[in-house]
Amino acid sequence: MAIRWLTRIIEGLSSITGVVAAICIMAAALIITEGVVARKIFNLSGTWQIELSVFLLIFACFVGAAFVQKEDHHLNVDLILVHLPPKIREITLIVVSITTCFMCALIAWYAWPMWWEAVVEKQYSESIWRPPLWIPYFFLPFGMSLFFLQYIVHIAKKINQFKKNVLDEDVTRAELKDIDIPKLKQSKTTKKIS
Repeated sequence: MAIRWLTRIIEGLSSITGVVAAICIMAAALIITEGVVARKIFNLSGTWQIELSVFLLIFACFVGAAFVQKEDHHLNVDLILVHLPPKIREITLIVVSITTCFMCALIAWYAWPMWWEAVVEKQYSESIWRPPLWIPYFFLPFGMSLFFLQYIVHIAKKINQFKKNVLDEDVTRAELKDIDIPKLKQSKTTKKIS
């Protein structure tokens, strides 16, 4: 019961941060557009547009990663994976997920002190705008911690499916599943050499 409740919290938080990450991408695009229009049309120089848009994109990248994992939309190199038998493929996916989960934990472990140092030392950006650096520094440890937790949920689901023998028999290549690739026609006529 407690595990289901915890899983719901993690997946809910991943969903919320995914929506916020999408909004951050749109906001970054609008801010950059505003900066270009202000500079080119009204000859105004901006001091905050580029830096804020970079912060928003950092948020989208690191914090939005948990949502992408929740929806199982991360890019996979499946050149060999699609040719493996279902049980071997699932074991491989579980091992890769555990390795990735460990890497997320390691990054979060080292990023939290970096963020705390920026808070304690009151570090600011060296730009004219001078936002406090603890804000963008927070995105990496928070995002990797949430990514780690989302991977724990993913691994638990994969192991439960494996135990229940719920395996995908056929796996289509991810990059080709929605693309119609026309076949090349061979020429029936051959050129005679005289």
